[in-house]
Amino acid sequence: MIEPSGTCWGYLGAATGKGRQTAKSELEKLDLGNLSIEEGVKEAAKIIYLAHEDSKDKEFELEVSWVSASATNGLHQFVPESVLEEAKQFAINEISGDDGDEMEE
Repeated sequence: MIEPSGTCWGYLGAATGKGRQTAKSELEKLDLGNLSIEEGVKEAAKIIYLAHEDSKDKEFELEVSWVSASATNGLHQFVPESVLEEAKQFAINEISGDDGDEMEE
């Protein structure tokens, strides 16, 4: 929202739904204003995987889209597959404490 004074107010991160408490705590740990867009995708993937841990029996497919002045020229687009795969691997490694190159599902 932009006020008449020109001040812009908005959210850098928010969470809702079943895993919102986990997601909110993880969002609070991040310096959201200083993440690159690629780092943001990685951190978002990690948060989604963490929040989903409570429902381990249910499989899910992670799809991510973004809007960026630098990466998409202000257009809403799906994240490129290579960036998404790197983010998924990062999330899985961070959660499992693994630093290997093999992705587990």
